Amino acid sequence: MTLEKYKLIFEALDNERRLQLYDHLVKKIFISKSELAKKYDLNRASLNHHLKIMLKAGLIYEQELILDGRRQFFIIPAVILHPDQLVEQKEEYKNLAGQLNGWSTRNITVESWRILRDEIKRQNIPQEVVDAVELRLFPTLGRVPASKEHCYICRIEEARISCYICKNLICQTHEHQIKRDDGEEVILCPNCVEKFFG
Repeated sequence: MTLEKYKLIFEALDNERRLQLYDHLVKKIFISKSELAKKYDLNRASLNHHLKIMLKAGLIYEQELILDGRRQFFIIPAVILHPDQLVEQKEEYKNLAGQLNGWSTRNITVESWRILRDEIKRQNIPQEVVDAVELRLFPTLGRVPASKEHCYICRIEEARISCYICKNLICQTHEHQIKRDDGEEVILCPNCVEKFFG
């Protein structure tokens, strides 16, 4: 690593807010921009300003994903700083960013996540990293038993809307209003939207 690169890192972390963001990110491994903004009470412009500086310094990766029909941005640490050796390159995070990049234009559902998770595991990415990603993408996956009141995609409670095609219950976050040829509006889940409309 060149001295110029170190200079960018030092300048990026010579700010209390960015230091807090980086410290939190390293502990969480994979976190959404919206979660970071909420955690540190930052508006979108302020958060983007800090992240842009950290990106330029090579401290983080920014990953765009479509999660259940909604575009979201996630942040992954690029390097881990140690007092004894200063900078340690983390190849597993680079591999993680590379794997996720291939899915940046695809809608990620619980079903497609299982495929992606298997691909990530084949890249020898540690289980705790895979678990951290899964926890951020689907916070309740495998943690809340499915029931007639839970959204079948994210397992959130109080799902009261049924998909017009598959009849599975979905929450408001995952509903898609589609206008049929006869003008009637129906509600579809993300899986049926992807299946029938691509």
